[in-house]
Amino acid sequence: MIELYYSLVMILVISNVLEKRRTTMAGNSGESKKLKRSHAVDRLSHLPDNVIHHILSFLDTKSLVRTSLLSRKWRSLWKHVPALNVLRKSFPNLLSFTKHIGRILATRYRSIPVSSITFDLCGDKWPGAVKIFEKIMKYAESHGGGGGLHHLSIVDDEMHFLTRDVINVITASRHNESLKTLKFERCCLQCGEFDMDFKLLTTLELQNCILQHNYTVESFDPFGNLPCLKYLKLIGCGVYCEDTGLKISGLELLGLEIESSNFYGGYEVIAPKLKALYLRNTNHHPYLPKLNLPALDHANIRLSWHISYGNAASEEDRAFMNFLGSLRNVESLQLRFDKARNIIGQEDHFPLNRIKALIKPEAPPFTRLKTLRLQCVGLKKLPNIHYEVIRYFFEGSLSTEERVVKLELVTQKQT
Repeated sequence: MIELYYSLVMILVISNVLEKRRTTMAGNSGESKKLKRSHAVDRLSHLPDNVIHHILSFLDTKSLVRTSLLSRKWRSLWKHVPALNVLRKSFPNLLSFTKHIGRILATRYRSIPVSSITFDLCGDKWPGAVKIFEKIMKYAESHGGGGGLHHLSIVDDEMHFLTRDVINVITASRHNESLKTLKFERCCLQCGEFDMDFKLLTTLELQNCILQHNYTVESFDPFGNLPCLKYLKLIGCGVYCEDTGLKISGLELLGLEIESSNFYGGYEVIAPKLKALYLRNTNHHPYLPKLNLPALDHANIRLSWHISYGNAASEEDRAFMNFLGSLRNVESLQLRFDKARNIIGQEDHFPLNRIKALIKPEAPPFTRLKTLRLQCVGLKKLPNIHYEVIRYFFEGSLSTEERVVKLELVTQKQT
């Protein structure tokens, strides 16, 4: 979105330059002078305020202040932006960073509520970072305008253990009663750190985070006490819970996205209202989750495979078969197989074909399936999928609509 902002500025600047060149070429006559005056328009100032505020809300505070040089109208517009994106990367030391934050909070219009905060925790290189965060949160609390803080993003570049202190600051404020979206990036989270009363939180994203419990709990269900949670993302996370495994539960959860994450101890998902499931780069069968998703409509599954060449069904094949069975309520299913190389002429070893021996003659599990999309990465030719396997997916479908099966080759460049 920052690129969008700079693109917009460049378009307006180029437009002004071309306009000046056009009027210059008209000559120095009185008519051309009138033309110059008539076309001397400050295009930046004619943008609607809400558009400008939306653009500025994606900038960090240092860049935000610099926009005051772009136009006469923009000199004070940054003071109306409801977002505070505090990043330390542009400051050489803690002193300059602290002074900058002080000036921002002192200059900003007090009547404008703070609805969004992004804060770079800075790791333990700057021990005063948590105090700065507390100062910003208190400012947002006193300038909430009745609406409170809705969006909060915490980034810890050094993967240190200050996240607990940050969560204590959130808990001590009233923001846990107004937050709707929360994001942690490169943070370390212990079990119990979500035991906060986030009454309105609808979206939670954990990116490149470590989750672990203290080995004294019977189950690790860190998201179960978020009553309004609708969307959950786990991107590049490591979950350490060998004794109990991870449990992802949510009575209101509608969408779940898990990408390039490792679960040491396995995991299960229990979500009665979940509509969309996205799993990407789950490396091995032990990491395939146990699913209880009765309302699932769409599933997008991307797996990295180690091809098995044994004749008998392996433990991995059985695990994959059980995983497919847990998707029985889905309407649209996309299965993508990465690293499925060197199987042409040996199609029986393709992951889908290997479950042929495990298919039972009784009623197949899929009762709502309408669309099946199969993708293979790294192959020059599509493998032959056994008829029994295709029938396994569609024979039990009660849908009267036309059923669609798509087989696609995907190059490495398309991944």
